[in-house]
Amino acid sequence: MIDSLFYRKTWVETWSGRNDGTDLAVQRWHQRVILVDLLHGVIPLLSPGQQGIALIGFSCDEGVRRNGGRVGAKDGPAHFRKACCNLPVHFPEDTVFLDLGDIFCTDQDMEGAQRSLAEVVGFALADGYRPLVIGGGHEVAYGHYTGIDSYIAKGDNIGVINFDAHFDLREPNAHGTNSGTGFFQIAQDCKVSGKPFRYMPVGIQLNSNTKYLFDTAAGLGVQHIAAEGFMASNQELIQRQLEEFIAGSTHIYLTICMDVFSSSFAPGVSAAAFSGLIPDAFFFSCLKAVMASGKVISMDIAECNPVFDQDQRTAKLAAALAFSMIT
Repeated sequence: MIDSLFYRKTWVETWSGRNDGTDLAVQRWHQRVILVDLLHGVIPLLSPGQQGIALIGFSCDEGVRRNGGRVGAKDGPAHFRKACCNLPVHFPEDTVFLDLGDIFCTDQDMEGAQRSLAEVVGFALADGYRPLVIGGGHEVAYGHYTGIDSYIAKGDNIGVINFDAHFDLREPNAHGTNSGTGFFQIAQDCKVSGKPFRYMPVGIQLNSNTKYLFDTAAGLGVQHIAAEGFMASNQELIQRQLEEFIAGSTHIYLTICMDVFSSSFAPGVSAAAFSGLIPDAFFFSCLKAVMASGKVISMDIAECNPVFDQDQRTAKLAAALAFSMIT
């Protein structure tokens, strides 16, 4: 049973929008989403072969605060839902689309929130659903990965593809773990358990990571794709790198930090940068190629910060990413 100290359901009023009728051809997301209260309800059973998506909010930016970033991403899940309400339905008619509510941080207990997230992710996977987690700071990654790892079969491995400007391979500091330590923590857990640490960050910026972090990545055997080389002219090379990484992974955990994009497209993040990836046709072709592999077991979008989001650009981009991943 999920700890009530870290959980709240999504209210019906959250999902509202334009209604052009009930026919599938004119439906929008707010008409298809099913709200589940994990404290008092049950996750609907799927029929054999039926697809299920489970939306989970991670309303926490304690890791960002500990990391010295701009707080506000704890309200990202609500911001995201608002941007998604009127998205048109293009997924199969029998797809079950759930909203399982939010995990939130109580009394700065980020670790408790991460454990609760891991439990909910595990519940969703066990019931046959593919989780879509919305943060919140990128401390979402450690809880999310832990939940996936608790579910997969012994001998399977998880390959993490992280679209991010940062490695997030920092060692914990005097304040403990934070939004920048998630993948270092995962690497340490893999070392203890004897599992391979498979991690490919895409969109890494030279001016956003110290030399020590590049050295840490190299020491862990991490191959990355730099932001400066992420362009259509390098499409063949990039797709080959992604394909080789995916081929060596049993499952793919796909995580997108919104600060990977140029601030002109995503101003509402915890650590904005003037440069970054452009969410153009090339980017979405790479995203779709990852999804088309059939190995993506779970997904998240992190660092959507409504406090700094001008004209809801970041939330709308996050909604477009989710639309692409689900559709």
